Amino acid sequence: MNKRMKHYNWVLAVKNDLVAIEKKRLRAEVLALRRALSKTAIACESEHITRQICTWAYYRAARTVMLFVSMPDEVDMEQLIWHALRSGKIVCIPYLSERYGDMEAARISGLNELVAGRLGIREPKKEEAMLVPPDSLDLIIVPGVAYDFAGRRCGMGAGYYDRFLRRARNAVWAGVALQCQLVSKVPCDEHDYAVQYVISSKEIRKCGEGKM
Repeated sequence: MNKRMKHYNWVLAVKNDLVAIEKKRLRAEVLALRRALSKTAIACESEHITRQICTWAYYRAARTVMLFVSMPDEVDMEQLIWHALRSGKIVCIPYLSERYGDMEAARISGLNELVAGRLGIREPKKEEAMLVPPDSLDLIIVPGVAYDFAGRRCGMGAGYYDRFLRRARNAVWAGVALQCQLVSKVPCDEHDYAVQYVISSKEIRKCGEGKM
């Protein structure tokens, strides 16, 4: 390895370390804001977000969608999941693989069949999981801690969605965010993927496309 390459790798490593520090700070700040919201406030914003998605052309046209089962202080996806099922769509949610950091899309027919998974998030039972190829998904609704309107995303830090999205190139990627989760800029590195749309209670905003 020549000196120029060594220097480049050193600069990249320093940059990634700085990005990680900034993400950790941003994550802590936004999570504190989100956890301070009342259940009523989250429910109100979630209802507006669900209504926007239900009338969105990409959602209406999508045959196979990947949604997510919300944690208590996230945008509530339950009504959207039921709407998608009643509309005859193939509905998938994240299913964590045995390998840390990897996940798959698992088809569901309802929420009652789900059990608490490795991280406490509900998912299908291992023996009943019906996996769907990522490249067959039409629309993926992505959770996150923070978003900016360039589509940059700060998640919880494990990289599940960044690894998954690179395998789901045929889908439209849309992040959902409460108002407190929208920031001016999310720090990112070469491993981060941007969503194409950010959906809040006020609007559906088209962003940059694909990898940052």
